[in-house]
Amino acid sequence: MYIQYGITVMSLLGVILTSLIVSGITASPVQAETGQGTDIFKVIMTIFGVDESNGDVIAIVTAKDEAARIKLFDALGPEVVPLNASEGGGHLIEYVATFPNLTINPGEGYKACISTVKYLELECKTGNNSPASRPEFVDLTLDAGGSGDDIEQPVAANEDSGTGEGNDNVNATDDDNGLSPGMAPLGLTGFR
Repeated sequence: MYIQYGITVMSLLGVILTSLIVSGITASPVQAETGQGTDIFKVIMTIFGVDESNGDVIAIVTAKDEAARIKLFDALGPEVVPLNASEGGGHLIEYVATFPNLTINPGEGYKACISTVKYLELECKTGNNSPASRPEFVDLTLDAGGSGDDIEQPVAANEDSGTGEGNDNVNATDDDNGLSPGMAPLGLTGFR
């Protein structure tokens, strides 16, 4: 009788300990960032290759295809931080885009883009909200040198485009929109 009582107590303690261990190990379910309090969706964007010769920098972050944060940075402004790199140095800007009052579920997409005012060519990266309760990080580089990353920079009027034909762009008409160089598109007069 005492042996059977001991086995019952030991079994009961084993079940209790097992349930405590399993409940302690089991991860809490993945939850959305609610946009309330400190639970706000953030994207931290680092923009490399900032150079005053390329003009001011535009940073754009969109979430859920419904909310966007846009910021214009002065290429000589206080946000521009010099790099102490051995190859060329350069400058960078760090931009934190926050989305209060917007619930972003894990796996939902966001898009981060940059451009310069001089070239107006977007370079973008897309990502998904991670299940971790932390900001998302994006590194983008302004590519004025044309490293072949699907970004084509315009050729200046007196530069050769590499086709061997010399001054390609001088006094040429743009066949796509019927505009001559120096002429603003319709609706954009006054923006020269």
